Amino acid sequence: MNLMMASAGLDWTVVPVERREEYMQALECASVEGDIVPFTRFIASLI
Repeated sequence: MNLMMASAGLDWTVVPVERREEYMQALECASVEGDIVPFTRFIASLI
C-alpha cells in the first residue's frame, strides 16, 4: 500500500497499533464484500 501511495506522491502511512482492529475490519470489508469505502475512510483519517 505504501509503495502505491509513494508512487502517487503521497506520504507513507503508518497504522498505529491502537487502531489495528479498525484497520483489519476495514480491510476485510474491502476484501470480502468488495466495499472499499470503510478502508478508504480509514486510510484518509491517517494521512
